[in-house]
Amino acid sequence: MKQIITTLLTAFIATCTFGQRIVSGDYGDGLKLAYDSATKKVTGYFENYTGTNQQFSCIFYIEGTAAGKKFAINTYYPEDKKEDQIQGSMEISNEKEVKIKLPAEHGGCWNVMHFADAPVTFTLQEKQSLKQIRYVNVAKAFFYSEKSEDKRLKAYLVNGNIICVEQTEGEWAYCAYYGKKTTKGWVKIAELNKL
Repeated sequence: MKQIITTLLTAFIATCTFGQRIVSGDYGDGLKLAYDSATKKVTGYFENYTGTNQQFSCIFYIEGTAAGKKFAINTYYPEDKKEDQIQGSMEISNEKEVKIKLPAEHGGCWNVMHFADAPVTFTLQEKQSLKQIRYVNVAKAFFYSEKSEDKRLKAYLVNGNIICVEQTEGEWAYCAYYGKKTTKGWVKIAELNKL
């Protein structure tokens, strides 16, 4: 009995100390994050503006593998991965709070939000059932009502559009695009960035 209690207590302490994970959802101030528990991949997108008529922008994509409480992330503008990549870090404070720190600013960010001065804290505003956040890497990616070539819809996405993936099945991803209106449907995974 004593051994069982010791084992349970050890498991509980380990979960409290190391079991923190990122919760998928909207973290406010322009940050959306998705966590895939099967692969431990974290993907996300930051987009915020400031100034008259939102003349200054800070936009970057986020990808990394959650290995512990603090881990490395790669950030870059979706259409410029090679030239714009900055490796930073993400820290999980608790299940509702993360911090992002970059060693340098992405273009325009110094006018909007400073990630290089000190870690920026984000707090979960709305939990969402997201598996991944990805972007389109072809000129035109159509939505489909079902996972079938003959179920193509008129709605489509263009290169660089960000989508929120709720589930994947084989060669397909069921996702949502949040534009002037929300569009949901199946998209071909081959037309999205590789993770």
